[in-house]
Amino acid sequence: MRNNRQAGARYENAAKDFLITYGYEIIAQNYRSGRHEIDIICRKDNQLIFVEVKGSASEVFGDAAHKVNLTKQQSIIAAAQGYIQNANVEYDSYRFDVIVVSDKQGELLIEHVEGAFTL
Repeated sequence: MRNNRQAGARYENAAKDFLITYGYEIIAQNYRSGRHEIDIICRKDNQLIFVEVKGSASEVFGDAAHKVNLTKQQSIIAAAQGYIQNANVEYDSYRFDVIVVSDKQGELLIEHVEGAFTL
């Protein structure tokens, strides 16, 4: 279990660094609303973005949106709604992204799917 948590933290940190490199401002990590969680909340160009990070031990990306099943999407949306209700800032729009981080012999490869799913 500890190795899974360490790998998850490694993947989330890689995703966070990727987002920062591309001009996103990180607002929160591992945000919880009730029993629901969002890996990363960030913003860019007055758009609020909720990011689910998925890790993979292989270099095969596949369809990132399918890596987040409907139940997980609903959980992320519920957490996002909790965040929006508690935030003191208005945004022009909201988006749900998925970042898949794959480990290829120690090198992390990143696939970022913007708008991977919607409300």
